[in-house]
Amino acid sequence: MNYERLTDEERQIIALQLGREPRGVLGISCVCHHGFPQVIVNRPVSTDLAEVRVFPTLFWLTCPYLRKEVAQLEGQGLIGEFEKRIQTDPLFAEQVKENHLSYAKMRLDLIPDEVQARLKEDYPERYKVLSETGVGGVRNLEGVKCLHMHLADYLARGENVIGAEVIRLLNKPLYCEDGQCAKEL
Repeated sequence: MNYERLTDEERQIIALQLGREPRGVLGISCVCHHGFPQVIVNRPVSTDLAEVRVFPTLFWLTCPYLRKEVAQLEGQGLIGEFEKRIQTDPLFAEQVKENHLSYAKMRLDLIPDEVQARLKEDYPERYKVLSETGVGGVRNLEGVKCLHMHLADYLARGENVIGAEVIRLLNKPLYCEDGQCAKEL
């Protein structure tokens, strides 16, 4: 997996894109045509003195333009259509399952072995979330939780059948024409 570490300026841009301060960000996986972050990579486990937290969403779509466009697809019932297709198209269902499994493996690969061992021992349910859930933490590997996460996964890794289909259905450039993130600065 490729990602670039964040600069302070990029952290500020992401905060503007999301409308909140980002937490647990490892870096930027994908930038738009204008050079602004589109997809960030999140740390799957964070610890502070009091608690160990897991975050199963490895890739997060930050681009306001893409988030809005994908939300419109979700509003049209596309998640339900994908779930029906999973039930009726065995090849598609197998591809979705493979995407979920490879996502879980990549997420675990970011966690050092000693941290994984501690999670297994002290927090088995949290470890299970990281090791057994798919894109965005979906528990049912035949399910679709959020199209934004599938698109982010596709943009980051180039292999997510639902994310690829979302791009096809958007039928638009993957960046805004006016560089709206620049206007926010």
